[in-house]
Amino acid sequence: MRFTFLLSGFIFGLLLLAIPDSAYSQIGGIKGTVTDEKGEPVPGVTVMIPELQTGANTNENGIFTLTKINGGSYSVRITSIGFDTLFQKITVPNGKIVTVTFKLKESYTELDEIVVLDQKIGKIERKEIKTGVTNITSKQIKLMPSIGSPDLAQYLQVTPGVITSGDQGGQIFIRGGTPIQNMTLLDGAIIYNPFHSIGIFSVFDPDYIRSVDLYSAGFGAQYGGRVSSVMDIKTRSGNFNALSVKAFANPFTSGVLLEGPLKKMQNNSGSSFLFSFRNSYLDQSSKILYSYANDTLGIPFGFTDLYGKITLQNGGNRINFFGFNFKDKVRFGYPSDIDWKSYGGGTNFIFLPSSSKVVITGNFAYSSYDTKLVTVSEDVPRKSLINGFNGALNFNYGVSPTADLAYGIQILGFKTDFKFTNAYNNIVNQVLNNTEAAAYFRMKKVFRNKVLSETDTIFDRAVIEPSIRAHFYNDRSFVSFEPRIRAKYNFNGFSLHGAAGIYSQNLVSSQSDLDIVNLFQGIIGAPEDQANKTKTHTLQTAIHYLFGVEIELFEHLQTNIEGWYKDFTQLTNINRFKVFPTDPDFITETGKAYGVDVNLTYENKDIYLYLQYGLAKITRDNFSQEYPASFDRRHTINGIAAYKRGNLNKKWIELQKTKPSELREKSKFNESKWEVGLRYSFGSGFPFTQTQGFFEKVDFSQNGTQTNYVNQNGSLTTILDSMINAGRLPNFIRLDASAKRRWVIHNKILLEINLSLYNALNRDNVFYVDRVRYARVNQLPILPSAGISFQY
Repeated sequence: MRFTFLLSGFIFGLLLLAIPDSAYSQIGGIKGTVTDEKGEPVPGVTVMIPELQTGANTNENGIFTLTKINGGSYSVRITSIGFDTLFQKITVPNGKIVTVTFKLKESYTELDEIVVLDQKIGKIERKEIKTGVTNITSKQIKLMPSIGSPDLAQYLQVTPGVITSGDQGGQIFIRGGTPIQNMTLLDGAIIYNPFHSIGIFSVFDPDYIRSVDLYSAGFGAQYGGRVSSVMDIKTRSGNFNALSVKAFANPFTSGVLLEGPLKKMQNNSGSSFLFSFRNSYLDQSSKILYSYANDTLGIPFGFTDLYGKITLQNGGNRINFFGFNFKDKVRFGYPSDIDWKSYGGGTNFIFLPSSSKVVITGNFAYSSYDTKLVTVSEDVPRKSLINGFNGALNFNYGVSPTADLAYGIQILGFKTDFKFTNAYNNIVNQVLNNTEAAAYFRMKKVFRNKVLSETDTIFDRAVIEPSIRAHFYNDRSFVSFEPRIRAKYNFNGFSLHGAAGIYSQNLVSSQSDLDIVNLFQGIIGAPEDQANKTKTHTLQTAIHYLFGVEIELFEHLQTNIEGWYKDFTQLTNINRFKVFPTDPDFITETGKAYGVDVNLTYENKDIYLYLQYGLAKITRDNFSQEYPASFDRRHTINGIAAYKRGNLNKKWIELQKTKPSELREKSKFNESKWEVGLRYSFGSGFPFTQTQGFFEKVDFSQNGTQTNYVNQNGSLTTILDSMINAGRLPNFIRLDASAKRRWVIHNKILLEINLSLYNALNRDNVFYVDRVRYARVNQLPILPSAGISFQY
C-alpha cells in the first residue's frame, strides 16, 4: 500500500510538470477530422503546416488538433499512405479554434505503388509509445493465410505474448493472464466471451473491423477492471455514398455484409447503416468432408454471429448505435455439451465543440453472456449468467503542439448468477448485483530538441505518458489507486521504451477440472469466503513492468524486442478439491509471469514476411507449492509469408488514362490478382499433472453412512500426482497454406476464389488425454477447404 501511494505521488508530480505554461493560452488553433471518400475516419494521417514546422497525426477516430497558432491564413498539407496528398487553405482568427473536416481520395496508382498495410514499415514512430501494444487492421487480418475465412482469432495466435490452448475449445492467454483477466471491448461494450468454442474463429467479422488495439501489458489508466490485458475493437461505419454487398461461403462458414447510406453524405453530413451475418455449419459439413476427424463424428461446433450499426454524422461530430447477438453450441455428447449466447447493444459518440480545444467522446452499452454445460457424469448442469451495463465520458485537450491532456469517468453495473458442481458433488452458488465507478487522468508530453536555425529538423527526443486511475468497487467498499506510466526515448536509428502500472479486477472465472480444455467458463464477482488472502480485500491484483527496443535496420524492416514481467499479487480460483461443506469455496494464489518477445516484419509491394519468437515462464503459487500454469508454453515461434502478384485494375487504369481527368472513374477495388501465403507455428508442450493410479469412487452424498458401499458400483476415478503440472505434453507444430485468385467485372463486382489447407503436415497435435479411457485425442487433422466470395 505504501508503494502504491509513493508511486501515485510520483505520477501526479509528472502530470503537473507535463502541463505546459501555455495550457490556457488564448492563441488559436485548428482541430477536426480526416475521412476517406466513404466518410470513414482515417487514423495515422499527418496534418502539417509546413511554414510553421508544426503538425499532428490523427488518432484512431481520425481526429487531430493543432494548437498555438497565431491568427492568419495557412496552407495545410494532409498526407497518408494510399491517399492523394491534399492541400487546403485555412484561415485562423486570432485567439480562435477552427474546426474543419478534410476528405482524402484514394491514390490513383499503378501496381508498384500499392501498399499492403496502413503504416510505414521500418520507421520508428517517435511520438507514439507502442510498449505492449499491437495495432491490428482488417487488411492485416485478411493478409494472413486463413482457414475457411479470415478471422481475428487466427491473427491473434501469431501476435507477441499470445498463447492459445487449442483449436477445439481453446482459449486465448495473454502474457500470463487467463481469459477472464483479458478485457474485450467492442465499440465500448464489454464482450465477456469473444471467441467461439472452435478456437480458429472469434465472434467478430473482419469485414466490419476498423482497428484492434491489443494491450498485452502496461496499458494506460483509461482502461481498468482487468489485471492482464485489454483488446479494444472499433468497427467502421457503413458506406455513406453507395449500397454495397459482400457475401462468402466455404465448408466452415458463410456470411453476408450489407451496408449503405440512409442519407447520402452532403457537406460532411449524412447517415449510414451496416449489417453483418455469419453462420457456421461445420458440424454438418464436416460429417461429409471431414468424417475422419473425431472418430467419424465430424467437428461438432456451430455458431451464429449478428452485428448491426447505424451512424449519424455532421461534420466532425458522430454518433453510432449498434447491436450484436452471438451464439455458440458444441455437441460432443461424451463427455459434455455446451451452449452459450451473448447479446447486447449500445451507443457511442464523438463531439467536437466549436472554438474549443476539447474533444469529447463517450459510450453507453448493455451486454449479456449466458452459458450452460451438461456432462454425462453429472446430474446438475453447470451454468453461468452475467449481464449489465457500462458507460464512459472522456475529455481530451490538445493543450500544445507537444502535449495533450485527457481525463474521464466510467461506470459499470452487472449481475451474476452462477451454479457450479465439482467432482465431489459439492455445489457452489452465487447471485450478485454490483456497481463500479472509476475516474482517470492522463497526460502525454513530447520533448523535442531545440531548433537552432531554420535549416534544422525537429527531432522528437522523448515521450512520457503518466496516468492515474481511481477505481471504486462498491461491493468491497474499496477504492483502488492505480498509478501507471509509459515512456519512450529516441536516438538516431533506435528507441528505448517502457511501461509500468498497478491493476485490479473484480471478476473471477470458474472452470472445472473435468471440463475439456476449459469449454465452460463461469463468471462471478470476487467472493468473500476465500482462504489465504494476501490483501485486505478479495480483488485480484497485479503489477506490470515492460522494457523494449525498436531498431531501424533498413527500409521495409521493422524490428522490436520487448521484455515483460507481471507480478500477480493476488489471484482467486475456485476450490476444485472442496470435499466437505466447511471447506472454502475459493482459494487464493499468487503468480509470476515473465518473458521476452522478438518480432521482425518485412514488407514491400509484393512480399510480406513476419517472424516472432517468444520465451516465457508462467507460474502459480497456492502457498503449498509453486507450479507451472496450465498454459505455461516456454517457447513459441510464429511465421507468416505472403506474396502478391498482378494488378486487377491495370487494364482499367490504362483505359481511364485515355480520358480527360474530369471523366476518369476510380478503380473501385485496389486488390492484387494473385495471393499465396504460408503460416507456421511452433509451441513447446503444455504442462499437465501426471496420473498415479485409479480407484473406485463410491457416492455417499445420497444415503450417508447408510450407503451400501459393499454392493454399490462406484465410478472409476484417477489418483493424480501430488506435484501439480510436473509433466509436459508433446510440442505443437502446425503449417497452414492458402491461395487466392481475384477477378473484377466491369469495375463493379469483385469475385474471389480461395483455397486453403489447415494443418498441411497432418501433424498429430494433442488435444487432451482421456485418463479414464486412456485415450489420446488430437487437435484437428489436415482440413482442405475451398471458398468463394463476391463484393458489389
